Amino acid sequence: MMNNNFQKHPSQALINLYNERNFQGANPSDAKVLFVGKDPNWAINIEESLIFDLVKEYLADGVKFWKKYNIHHPFLHPKYDGEGKKYHNAISRLNLENNLADKISFIEIIGFPTTGMSSLNYKQFNEYLLSPENKNHLIELDKLLNDPEKQIFLFWGLINYLKYINRKTGLFLKFANLDKQSMNRTDLNKVGNIYFHKHFSMGISPETLRKISIEIINKFS
Repeated sequence: MMNNNFQKHPSQALINLYNERNFQGANPSDAKVLFVGKDPNWAINIEESLIFDLVKEYLADGVKFWKKYNIHHPFLHPKYDGEGKKYHNAISRLNLENNLADKISFIEIIGFPTTGMSSLNYKQFNEYLLSPENKNHLIELDKLLNDPEKQIFLFWGLINYLKYINRKTGLFLKFANLDKQSMNRTDLNKVGNIYFHKHFSMGISPETLRKISIEIINKFS
């Protein structure tokens, strides 16, 4: 059952893992491809899940996990059928090989684990986003998104959040004047080294997935 109460995740084990590495997959400083999301959202009962040992293994070393199990995320394991599976199923349809594991990182604009539906509590989400606990994460993320050597993929809805953060903090200046009206929401839009697309769990089209896959594969060919 979906947990509607958006909050910081209560699992101390999960919090400890994020204190060590507040990203998934490769280290974003070293990665060449970044998928940027909203918040690292986990089912509230993830510790009771049959895959929690895999989750711990994954968060400790996402590159090693992908190469070992040939899946980029534990949510793709057949024993899991909870929140987040649809999102990562869509990413799996990019058909990226595990030899790219050390090139691909997943990072969010909130740097600590959450649970519940943020869309039902924008006020709480924005408080977490601009909290002192998240400040250094945003500063580091801004540096990453200003690296012209990286290939960066953001879902459409992040544009408004990055504009909001810019108004409040001055970070993410390059997004301040980005014109959403000039883009096609259902397609893949490229602005320099940054790509905007429909959310992976909200009906992203096979054609957009194909285009993303081609862009990534061409980067390493």
